Amino acid sequence: MNLKSTLLSSAVLLALTGCGSSNDDSPITPTDPQKSTFSLGVSDAPVTGLKAVNVVFDSITLRSQGGEDFSFETREASDSTEAEMVNLLDYTGDDIFSLLEGEDVPAGEYAWIRADVINGDINNLTETSHVVYEDDSIAPLIVKRKGNDGIGEIQLDGFTLNQTDNTFVLEFDLKKSLVAPQSGNEIVLKPRGVRLENLAESQDIEGTVSESLYANCETDNIEVAAEDGSFGHAVYLYNSDVEQPLDNYEVTEGETPVDAPLATANVVLNNETSQYEFELAFITPGDYQLGYTCNAHIDDAELQDEAFNLYQVKPVAVVAGEDTEVTFDIAQ
Repeated sequence: MNLKSTLLSSAVLLALTGCGSSNDDSPITPTDPQKSTFSLGVSDAPVTGLKAVNVVFDSITLRSQGGEDFSFETREASDSTEAEMVNLLDYTGDDIFSLLEGEDVPAGEYAWIRADVINGDINNLTETSHVVYEDDSIAPLIVKRKGNDGIGEIQLDGFTLNQTDNTFVLEFDLKKSLVAPQSGNEIVLKPRGVRLENLAESQDIEGTVSESLYANCETDNIEVAAEDGSFGHAVYLYNSDVEQPLDNYEVTEGETPVDAPLATANVVLNNETSQYEFELAFITPGDYQLGYTCNAHIDDAELQDEAFNLYQVKPVAVVAGEDTEVTFDIAQ
């Protein structure tokens, strides 16, 4: 055996052993998970016939894919014990009310997000969730869940938090989610009309309806006018592969049909521009169909209305990084 080689090997072995032994008092600890910040706001697509839709948010909970929960109370102020009441009708289009701001949470995949809502209590309507009608009458607003403890749950599945600042919005489409009472006077808010959107990955669709098309739609649909002669002008957004876009859908508990509208928005007169305008906010890039109607006033959130029709439908492509402009006109 070569003595020089043996001595060299022994020296290397002693050096490696020494390197390992120098860390005996400093055990290796696992790397902390990558952190991110999470901000959450609320916004809505409005509904007619109401002056206010006041939702009282008590807390927000995020559950990671690993089963760990991260919960945050939503309060009127940092030193307040009062849950946050938000009139959704004050935050339409791309206007947002902030519920949470810059909360530290691990980055990664999350199974769901849940908003706990304090349901309307007829004995304490001013401090619980409620709606206000045009005549100033008030009715409790509730979100159903198992149990009867006065708390409702809005739970939405599946989202990702990146290793950065993440800003999301709960978009309430009140045309799809508010259900008139079948008995009593409670209004039910169903989570099927709520979307969770990442602001970094969504755009707006904005547009106008020409005065002539607006008038023609009313003339051609005079048989479905409301008792006072009014109409409900709105736009409905659908996936591009829906063959026959309709107002809504037959409701099956726990399921949302693939041909259901994804979002809606009212068409309103802008007094400054004298144009009939609409805005759909927080739309994920992709291919869609957009339909204009003046029949929105007969849209029942629970039923498919046979008399309902879309007066004009057109394809719409939403591109990342830019808002989309759409015009409905009689010549198209």
